[in-house]
Amino acid sequence: MTPPATLFRYMAARSIAAIGGLLLILACLILLIDLIENLRFVGKTEGAGFGLAVSLTLLRAPSLAQALFPFVFLFGSIWMFYQLNKRSELSVMRSAGLSIWRLLGPAALIAALTGFFIIAVIDPVSSRMLSYAEALKLQTRGGESSLVKVFRDGIWLRQQSDNAHVIINAGSHDRTRAALNDVTVWRFTPDNKFVERIDARDAVLSGATMELNEAQITALDDDRPRSAPVYAIPTTLTSADLGERVQAPETVSLWRLPRFIALAETAGLPTVRYQIRFHDLCSTPLKLLAMVLIAAAFSMRPMRLGGQAQLVVLSIGAGFALYMLSEISTALGESEIAPVALAAWAPAVIASLIAISALLHVEEG
Repeated sequence: MTPPATLFRYMAARSIAAIGGLLLILACLILLIDLIENLRFVGKTEGAGFGLAVSLTLLRAPSLAQALFPFVFLFGSIWMFYQLNKRSELSVMRSAGLSIWRLLGPAALIAALTGFFIIAVIDPVSSRMLSYAEALKLQTRGGESSLVKVFRDGIWLRQQSDNAHVIINAGSHDRTRAALNDVTVWRFTPDNKFVERIDARDAVLSGATMELNEAQITALDDDRPRSAPVYAIPTTLTSADLGERVQAPETVSLWRLPRFIALAETAGLPTVRYQIRFHDLCSTPLKLLAMVLIAAAFSMRPMRLGGQAQLVVLSIGAGFALYMLSEISTALGESEIAPVALAAWAPAVIASLIAISALLHVEEG
């Protein structure tokens, strides 16, 4: 009988070969598609060239690869178990008294460890590189832009156009009034020469202007600040922009998300997308494990019983059904119809329970 350690190494090596090979193939395909999209972007941007397209693709590569892992583990595990079954290796192992759980143990362990590796290493790197890529695209595109950052001292906004350069600091955001509270505004000319500073009780975003109430204006040539009940400055910023133009959830790593969420909540900004991403990242080990369990549930049926092709198709369909369930669950969480934690964890938990039930049936039958 094969020693347990030898069997574990053999199954682990087969898992790594199948999953690693599929990851390499899919990653190359996705990166090629992304490079084509970036070439289209640079083709529409004056002064941009092939080097920028390659830089954007490489910066986005870890994030794109991270999104592939659930499908890689599903299809890679299906291929591995199918090949073992086709050569009757699984039947020999089962006839030797080995349980299904022992056979899928190496692949399941690799899935769980990969999930933790994604959380600890890949996600911080991919989020940082994706942030650089987005900043590079914004810088290359030029023109008018608005950036929103959240720090301990409140919300910081930067708006740049052909006519002016404005930096805004606000203590908090009142979504019901579409207003910023405790506002300080610094205005500069397009060539970054200081124009004036405005301190105001609040600022209401109304149409194409920002109306600052109880404003104190300090210009470069003024001896003392002058007061104004209402002081309006042109802006393209809207209240909705504060939620949309804040740092994208994908550019914030798991380790930074709790603090970012706390700061954003204090500042009055919406945090649902960031909470969903936090729980979704935490569920990564279970999600990858669920993919291995689904693959095993549909691929370990003895070849002599037939119907292997149908089972493979069903396993692929189950994987895409899990993806659709995840998308629907995320949408319910973002719309606050379902609790955020439940929306993020439910797909992986449900898939794992169904797969375990199917494997118990296979084990007993």
